[in-house]
Amino acid sequence: MWIGPIPWQLQGLTFPEQLLLAQLYPRVYVFKLFPKKVYGRRDASTLQRGMRGNVTTFELDNPGIASMLKGNLMPRPPAILASIITVTFVGLGELPKSWLHNTFRVRRHVVANALKCLIDCNKKYYGHLELSPERLEALPEDGVPDEIMNVIRQTDDASAPDEEGAASYVPTEEDVTVEQTESTPVTEKAAPDVIPLQISGTIDTDHTKLTGNDLMKWGLLNLWQTSDEGAYAIRHGAQPVNDFGRPRRGEDDGRHNFFERAYPMLFPFGRGGIEADRPNPVDFTDHIRWALRYHDGRFRRHETFPFTAFGIQQRRQGLGAARLQTRRRNFDRDVEILSTITAEKLQHAQKQEERGERVTDPAVQLLKSHIHATAGKVVGSNASKHRLKSQIWSTSIALGPPSLWITINPCDLHDPIAQIFAGEKIDLDDFLATQGPDAHQRAQNIAQDPYAAAKFFHFLIHAILTTLFGVTTTKHRVHSEKGIFGYVSAYFGVVESQGRGSLHFHLLVWLLHAPTLAEMQDLLRTEEFREKVRNYIRANVRAYTPGMDSHESVKAIPNEVEIAYSRPPNPFDDVEYEQHCQNFEKRVARAKQVHTCELRRCLRVDGNGKLVCKRRAPFETSDKDYVLENGHWCQERRWAYMNGWCPEFCICVRCNNDIKVLLNGKETVNISYYVTGYSAKNQQKNHNISAVVAQNLAYHVEHSSYLETLKDQQRLLLFRIVNAINREQELAAPMVISFLMGWGDLYVSHRYASVYWSSFTSNLIKQFPDLIQAKQE
Repeated sequence: MWIGPIPWQLQGLTFPEQLLLAQLYPRVYVFKLFPKKVYGRRDASTLQRGMRGNVTTFELDNPGIASMLKGNLMPRPPAILASIITVTFVGLGELPKSWLHNTFRVRRHVVANALKCLIDCNKKYYGHLELSPERLEALPEDGVPDEIMNVIRQTDDASAPDEEGAASYVPTEEDVTVEQTESTPVTEKAAPDVIPLQISGTIDTDHTKLTGNDLMKWGLLNLWQTSDEGAYAIRHGAQPVNDFGRPRRGEDDGRHNFFERAYPMLFPFGRGGIEADRPNPVDFTDHIRWALRYHDGRFRRHETFPFTAFGIQQRRQGLGAARLQTRRRNFDRDVEILSTITAEKLQHAQKQEERGERVTDPAVQLLKSHIHATAGKVVGSNASKHRLKSQIWSTSIALGPPSLWITINPCDLHDPIAQIFAGEKIDLDDFLATQGPDAHQRAQNIAQDPYAAAKFFHFLIHAILTTLFGVTTTKHRVHSEKGIFGYVSAYFGVVESQGRGSLHFHLLVWLLHAPTLAEMQDLLRTEEFREKVRNYIRANVRAYTPGMDSHESVKAIPNEVEIAYSRPPNPFDDVEYEQHCQNFEKRVARAKQVHTCELRRCLRVDGNGKLVCKRRAPFETSDKDYVLENGHWCQERRWAYMNGWCPEFCICVRCNNDIKVLLNGKETVNISYYVTGYSAKNQQKNHNISAVVAQNLAYHVEHSSYLETLKDQQRLLLFRIVNAINREQELAAPMVISFLMGWGDLYVSHRYASVYWSSFTSNLIKQFPDLIQAKQE
């Protein structure tokens, strides 16, 4: 497992500098989300990383590029950068060139020193190479190569960053102000001048034979309608580089390790690669987790390593799921039906999907069913989220409708715990906000260390569930103590990444001994019960504290955007604890709960041509908490742009949050249906599956003749299609880290067992064979 320290010559290399030294190019899209504002300006160094799609690595052996790689000369010629890097910025106005310099600079002397170091230290892969003075001379002394500048594309459609629904308010900036309200009209100037959204890596065709241009169009579907695209799509070799680490059975044991060749900066001595040959083999997943926890942080802070590992993990799961699907008892029968699918049938199904109609062809329906079942076993795929809806509804059947709908948006930027996970030395027992990293440094720490951001998020959510909710779970039981909301019988929470890459949490809560739907309807007719509900709302759901009566009064309260860099009041050492809690709650609410309507963020044009807020602002106002007999309720809210909050979350977690009480009244079924779909929604807009299948069928037919059986051909088709569909994903770095570390994107109190309809009907017929005869009659 020894990998050695990183020599100083290899530290601090930019992404293009690393590519000039690498021997393999993993197809990874690394795009930077628009940055937070720090001291009123946008800083590219505070961006978080994201990705689109899965990973396959190709040797560059086509005539146009292979000539650049011939011989033993290094570094790579700068012309190759135009083939393996594409840059897309989304925003208004001119692109700040300084942002490009920080990310895409190439320094001639740095590349030379790094290459000399690799030739000396990494004899396995670089010992036979020679340093080429001519190629070094072609590199800029310190600047962005023209090869990168020439492939930059920009669009003025800035509507993509906000992907949230209308149910809750999740701010996209940490320095939200109240300058824009009902008294201040929103204009185009409200949008930031420039929003850098995507820096993409290689464009390649993977096993699916999708063209680079098609993939770029799909990837930018949510970004613009018209633009000067001009994509430079790299043409790769016919065969992908094997990224399975260990040799397969019958393969040459002397081949080189994938990760050691692709990441010489992480494995500078050419040893210790993932799944490299060793006396005691280490599982791929375990090895990746070991790497992400490595003491110097080289793997967790690398721009592309987590995405490469996650893409390989998804592909392996896709292969396993496709093989498992073909072992089902009814698949042999389905194979004959699937073999009747033609391009014409898929094109017809594609048109039906485009019109929003149901696909009518039974063979295409069957294929989509198998695709859904296969993709559902791939972690992080959109298909895997569909089962969440059935799990939520099964919980409601067993325990009744949910009682609470909660959103928590932890502030990873300023929370001192997140900074400790990022490596800062902060004494929480003797905490002083004036000591430690400033806001600028904190933003850099979190953006450059998605592992720390993900670890902080999951640590915080676990602490909330066990401490504030009083719930601990084991494999066999749920133990609930009295928490801030009472006794909890079940919870179901989904982790999601928002536009800027940070994670937030949607949670449904079932309270113990909550009335059933029929009981609630009767109880709401009594004043005594409605008073109890009002007291519950007053204690747990607020949208007002003294001093927040109007826009002017809220504006008069200082906006402490760094309020999360603090500690909550101490109940043991503070004699005026309650008063300090009230003041602290107001400060957090002012900084985190003010809603600001903006174009391209929450304002949309309705059917009447009017701008309306998709988060339903301005919110209902009331001078007191009230509950009606039909179950409608409202907390006290004097100013229509204050989003509701839970006081305990504001005080203990110091972040934006939202909470709604579901009273099981007349509209509860509709609300439950809505929040079920919202909490289990896909990460981004889905795509036309029939179109994806149609574009892959011809290639599959042409390149699967070597398979002897029809069953094997259909298994490979399932894998290729699932692999293509997974490319439509958009996952931020903290979410990818969550999947790799096994933290996942789901928090549930109970375990769920799947009941498959085919197995159910099969066993039902075994027990009651007369059912077949009755059906025939």
